[in-house]
Amino acid sequence: GIYSQGSPALGDVGAYQVSGKPFFKSGLTATSTVQVLEFPTVTNWIHIRNLNTSRLSDGPKISFSEDGMDTNNFFTWVTSNVINDTANQVLHVKVTKLYYKSVAGNQNFEIVAGLTNIPTGSIVNNWAGSEGIN
Repeated sequence: GIYSQGSPALGDVGAYQVSGKPFFKSGLTATSTVQVLEFPTVTNWIHIRNLNTSRLSDGPKISFSEDGMDTNNFFTWVTSNVINDTANQVLHVKVTKLYYKSVAGNQNFEIVAGLTNIPTGSIVNNWAGSEGIN
């Protein structure tokens, strides 16, 4: 039939075409130590909101692997009127984890994501070891 048998998989187009199951995590604080947020299923999209009103240009460092923080395979989530503003961007990525660390001091942020029904076990090591992720 047109429906797959069993759990959906990474290549199932329908899992990404439907609206994502809502996921919201507030009260996140990036510190000088790498931390990880694990999603219950594979994501379809992710949006990060920087809550540092006094330092909007200093958002947390975000990576898709722990090693990415040490190999410059991360990005800094900034939300202000600067050239590299990422405030309204949505990451259309299929991941199971996000790693984060502060740029300077403690940085508060929150995450909203759209989840698929794809089990996290479908992605081995959250793409760690891949070029650009490390």
